[in-house]
Amino acid sequence: MTSSSGLSSALNSSTPQDIVLADGVYDNSVAFENSNGHRLYSQRLGGAVIKAGLVMGSNYGAPGGSVQGVVFDVSDPAKVLGGGIVHIWGAGGAQSKVLDCVFRGNKAIEYGILGYNPNGLVAQRLEFYNFTGVALWASDNHGVAYGTTTPVIDTISDIYVNGVSKPVPGASGGTGEAGLWIGHPVTNGVRRIETRNVGWSGIETVNNAWDTTFSDLDIDMSGVNESAGVGIYLEHFNFHNTFQRFSIRGANTGINAEWADPGWGGVAGSHFSTIKDGAIDAAGANKSQTNGVYLDEGTDSTTVTGVTFLNQSWAAIGAYKNVGTNSFSGNDSSGIKAGAAVVSSAHP
Repeated sequence: MTSSSGLSSALNSSTPQDIVLADGVYDNSVAFENSNGHRLYSQRLGGAVIKAGLVMGSNYGAPGGSVQGVVFDVSDPAKVLGGGIVHIWGAGGAQSKVLDCVFRGNKAIEYGILGYNPNGLVAQRLEFYNFTGVALWASDNHGVAYGTTTPVIDTISDIYVNGVSKPVPGASGGTGEAGLWIGHPVTNGVRRIETRNVGWSGIETVNNAWDTTFSDLDIDMSGVNESAGVGIYLEHFNFHNTFQRFSIRGANTGINAEWADPGWGGVAGSHFSTIKDGAIDAAGANKSQTNGVYLDEGTDSTTVTGVTFLNQSWAAIGAYKNVGTNSFSGNDSSGIKAGAAVVSSAHP
């Protein structure tokens, strides 16, 4: 394809096909629609620039659509669906692949990828710049009991995020301003993630984030966008997740586990989590009271081991009214500030 009209026409075909975009700019007054499982490629990596969103999926179309090698550069919210440059939804959105793409939100678009149906999603080698909500959202926003049926993501890896914030950092109140928003098991893990200049959290795990390994995480929460400044936020409901080989810097709280809020049925956010083999450095945080790992009321059976804590002013580990069996051993807290606790059972 060499024109916007040609792209629209090819996407209208009911038979899934390969669509190759020549170098150039492709624009539309609304998002382009890939409702039939087409495989969209840039002929040259980064050569095709799309100035509107792309809807992948439908209630009845073929699953398995993909987009690869494209630059999305969108500054008009009217040109995306539901706030997301790539919007994945419905039965036809299953098994989607988004590979080798760059997303530019120009501080005007809420989401880079908005994956409401992330079942089978493969998201790899992606860059996200200047969004107001979440760079990569992969969640149907529907909680179910642990072990029951929920979508299963295939792979999220090699992701770079730089810039996610409302115009006033923190204005989301924790409902956004995150680098990644992961709400389901990820079969092949969440790997090699780098986030910068994010307002609320580098990675947020929500609703049905289970049985997943998050590894090789490079999160810097310092900078002009910092508000809450949480490196990894374990919200409702995490079960049996592992976070390993991470570097978290400039965070008011390196890793935070949500409390057992009665509004969420009195069930805490984190259960049987393992946090290991990483470093959390509070230098550059924007609050005077900082902690490395904070496990709020009701957090169940957490292991923290092999973690180096640096420059925390309140505690390396806070464990307030936890339940189950905790294990906090093999860590290095020699670099925390004078007067800070190694482990505190108080509420900060």
